[in-house]
Amino acid sequence: MSKPGGAAALAAVVAAVWLVYIVPLPHYDIEVFLRAGGAVGHGRDPYPPPGSAEISSGFAYVYPYLVAFGFVPLSWLGRYGALAFIALSVAALIAAAHLAGAREARTYALVVMASCTITGLQMGTLNAVLFLGLAALWRCRDRPVSAGMIAAAVIYAKLFLAPVWLWLVLTRRATASAVAAVAVTVLFALAELISPVGTRAYLGMLTVLSRTEAPMGLSLTGLLVNSGLGFTMASWIARVAALGLLIACWLRMRHTADERTLYAGTLAAALVASPIIWSHYLLLLVAPLLVIAPAPDASGSRPPLVVFAVASWFVVTPHRSGPAGFAVGGVLLTLLAAPVLSTAGPGLARRATAMVMAMTRTASAGTVSAGTVSASPGPA
Repeated sequence: MSKPGGAAALAAVVAAVWLVYIVPLPHYDIEVFLRAGGAVGHGRDPYPPPGSAEISSGFAYVYPYLVAFGFVPLSWLGRYGALAFIALSVAALIAAAHLAGAREARTYALVVMASCTITGLQMGTLNAVLFLGLAALWRCRDRPVSAGMIAAAVIYAKLFLAPVWLWLVLTRRATASAVAAVAVTVLFALAELISPVGTRAYLGMLTVLSRTEAPMGLSLTGLLVNSGLGFTMASWIARVAALGLLIACWLRMRHTADERTLYAGTLAAALVASPIIWSHYLLLLVAPLLVIAPAPDASGSRPPLVVFAVASWFVVTPHRSGPAGFAVGGVLLTLLAAPVLSTAGPGLARRATAMVMAMTRTASAGTVSAGTVSASPGPA
């Protein structure tokens, strides 16, 4: 992408993602948030009844109570609230990439084209907002009050990101870590006062959800549970592995004096320790990926991000991607990746392009086959 046409090319990529992958699908997560926003806006309880099977249904509000208030204004928009939130999420993606050091249209486009990004937009998840928070935390790391408040907001919204507080502690940002600790405490205390569900009951709800969803996701805990271990043992093994990763990155930082390693390791450790990891959570790794490898190469791109974006489509493809979806993804990824790969050698570029196109053809064929099977008579 040339600089003069970079903005137009990025807009074209965003438009393609919007029309091909987002508009045709229901947006389950944001619909849950909007219902919760409407509930608290009218003084109602946004949570399912304690012990209800609805907790594990995927259609229940299971986030901290105060988060729901952020969706009250969007709930006033009715059926347009979901699309408004997804549009704001796209803006958050661009802003987050900018805060993490991106300046090139190709880099922004690669962030948008990662399969985990698209999946999160399709669902209307919080991940783009969390990505923005993590990137802002890095940018404001030497502003104690700002860093502490941002860290507190991120941790409160998603408790598995609590290790970012350790990053502040281990990098000796005492004031920022103290501000974060106080702010999180205040948020939970406020929620305890006004929420219809106490903190203990809420944490119990998360435990039930973790036991149910861990085996279905990509977490280390889920992998161990599916291998035959009990949930408790699997959870502790994952936490120990995360702690080991964190210690290794801390020792590396002490040796190199480069805190970027610990920043990346902290977020990786958070994902390793979490019992629930869906594919769209992987977007959060883009923040440290941009921070660690900030300088674009001769093609004006960042090779690690190219690898991440292409590899993400092998981890999971966007929901309900038919032949058109796979074709669009294959073409756009090829266009975005080709200049980077060509600088590494024409042979590598050809092989990588062939790999992406083969992925497109194979996935398209699989989608057609799956559609044929689902159209056949048989059990639901």
